Order: sequence, then structure tokens, then C-alpha cells
Amino acid sequence: MFDTYFSHLMKTDTIKTAKALLGMDLFLNGRKLGRIVETEAYLGTIDSACHSFNGRRTPKNEAMYLAYGHWYVYHIHQYDMLNLVTKKENIAEAVLIRAIEVSEGIIANGPGKLTRYAHITRDFNGKLLDKYSLTVKYGATPKRIQARARIGITCQDEWRDKFLCFYVAGSPHVSKMKKKDIQVDNDVWM
Repeated sequence: MFDTYFSHLMKTDTIKTAKALLGMDLFLNGRKLGRIVETEAYLGTIDSACHSFNGRRTPKNEAMYLAYGHWYVYHIHQYDMLNLVTKKENIAEAVLIRAIEVSEGIIANGPGKLTRYAHITRDFNGKLLDKYSLTVKYGATPKRIQARARIGITCQDEWRDKFLCFYVAGSPHVSKMKKKDIQVDNDVWM
């Protein structure tokens, strides 16, 4: 389903994958849910904010250890969180899909709001993206991508402040976006 370039990114570079997902359209059962406008990269055993930090492996995070292109969906604070696994099997890194651009009146500007709107549950955990009903396809190219620290990180070391949250600059659909940073004309795509 994906070209060689995107497949190569998924298995080799989690940060570049997080950026490349911006502008891709998220589909469920052939229906477009929205366009991805915000992601976060989680860098495995070295990243203290990652579920696989220091090689932690549990039944809850086992899908993270699958090969790139699998979904990792976990439950926290009454919400399911949608992540795309990157890297080769047994190297647990992933990209959290934080927000999507949807039609007027629908809010999906946070990972819990996104999964609730899309009816994405743990049933998708461990499923392969190109052979299952939940997939992404090329949509548009952002004019500008910005980075900031990840949201809701509780670790107390340098990983808390690393700029590993990537978003489409100016998009009103990005979570925790300040009104002054939203582009008036909403023209954020090339």
C-alpha cells in the first residue's frame, strides 16, 4: 500500500515517520475520518516517556514490539490512544496520532477525542495497518511543521522537554493550540 520511501521511514526513523504522517488521511472501513495534524514520537528503550523504556515488556505494550506498520492501542484515563509502531520487530518505538482535522463542529484535537470520535478501541491493537480496516493514505502536504514538547509527559528527566510533538503550523485542529497561533485563513496545506 505504501511506497518504498514511507515503508523505509517507518522501519528506520520514528521522528521522520511522525513528521511524514502529518497530512496523511486516516481511514476506517474505507471512510475518511480526517487528516492527521499532530503526532508524537516515542523512542523506545532510551526514552523515559515511552512504554518500552529500559526494555519494559508487558502484555499491555506487547504490540509495540511488533514490526513497523502495526497499530499499538492502549487505554489510559478512560481513553484509548492510537499509535503506529515503527522500527523492526522487537525494537519498540511508535508514533502517537494526537489529532486529526475533521469537518466543522466535530472536535478531534487530542488523542482521546480522536479515538472516541472514530470509535477506535483496543480491538485495533496489534493489527497491521495495510491489511486492516484502519489505515492511512497520502492526503496533503503541510506548508509548515512545528515541534514542541510532548503533552502530558510525567517523567522528570530531559525526555519531558524534548521537542518530539510535531504539528501542522497554524491548524486550528491541533490540541492545546493558542488562538494567537491559529492561522486566520486556515490555509495550512500546500
